[in-house]
Formats: sequence, structure tokens, C-alpha cells
Amino acid sequence: MKNFISMSIFAGLLIGVGGLVYLRVGGVAGAVLFAFGLLSVVMCGAQLFTGKSGFLPYKELTKLIAMIALNAVGCAIAAFIASYCSSEALVANLNAIIDARLAAPWHKVLVTSVGTGMIMTIAVYGARQKHYLPLLFGVPVFILCGLPHCVADAFYYAAAAFYGNFEWSLLIAWLWAIAGNYIGCNLPRWFMDEKFE
Repeated sequence: MKNFISMSIFAGLLIGVGGLVYLRVGGVAGAVLFAFGLLSVVMCGAQLFTGKSGFLPYKELTKLIAMIALNAVGCAIAAFIASYCSSEALVANLNAIIDARLAAPWHKVLVTSVGTGMIMTIAVYGARQKHYLPLLFGVPVFILCGLPHCVADAFYYAAAAFYGNFEWSLLIAWLWAIAGNYIGCNLPRWFMDEKFE
């Protein structure tokens, strides 16, 4: 249990570091560098909600709920670090993300989050098959497509709190992103059926 807790928090921290570099650099370069977060999660065997949702048995949903909560704790730690890394670009990129989430209706957040979940599971599935390029390219793909990732969003929302741009309605958007990511994470095993290992 202790390992599950620490590795779930660690996963959130790693994704938060990826989010921090994306906010600082932005654009294609920032999206590519964000991949450090997912690469590190897989390398370390950390417990990431979107890395496990498509693989754990459905009956372990309560484990996933605990995992996303602990991932959010790790993201909050990363956001605290980010509060000491302020730059004009960071604040501008963060505000753009927050404004986009606030402007999006719930169904847009839900549907677009499905795409992220599918990409994440394919990336992790590839690593399990010793194909690592999907890990490197999957993250930039969902970022550059503007698809929400619930753990990355946990980092952005925590960072917004530190920078004074947080609104409680973001929590509703976060819940829709979690639901959409979970659905998307399960699409590969639903479509691939027995071919999914």
C-alpha cells in the first residue's frame, strides 16, 4: 500500500514536471519535452491514472479513483515548484490553457479527453511490446491536438491556484476529463479484444 501511494504521487510529480517545461517553452518544443513525464513514469513503473486505466481489471475502479487523487497530490507538489519558476511565457501559456478549459462546454471536454486516453494507452501498450516511439510521440500528439489529459490538467489547475487564476468550475471540467480519459484508455482493449495483451 505504501508503494502504491508513493508511486502514485510520484507519477503526478513527473507529469507535473512535464507540464512545467511545456508552460515554460510552449509550442512544439514544449510538447515534445513534456514527453519526459510519461517516459519517466513508464521507466520508473509509477502509478499513473492514464497509464493504468486501460490495463487494470474493471473491478479495480476504486484503485483508479485513489490513483487519480494521489496523482493530483503529486501535481500539486509540482505546481508548488512551478510557483518559483515564474516567467512571462509560463503565465501566458497557463492562462491560455485555463481560459480554454473554462470556455469549453462539458461535452467538448468529455469527447476530446477520449482521444487523450486512447493515445496514452497505445503509448504504454507500445512500451510493453518494446516499441518506445509511441511514448515519445504520443504526448506531443495529444498536446498539439488540444486534447485534455486529466493528470496534466491537475497540474495546470494547481498551478493556476498558485498564480491566482483558479476557478472552482475547473473541478467540473476535471471530472469530465477523467471520465473521457478513462473511456479513451479502454478503447484499445475494446477494439483489439484478444489481441490486446
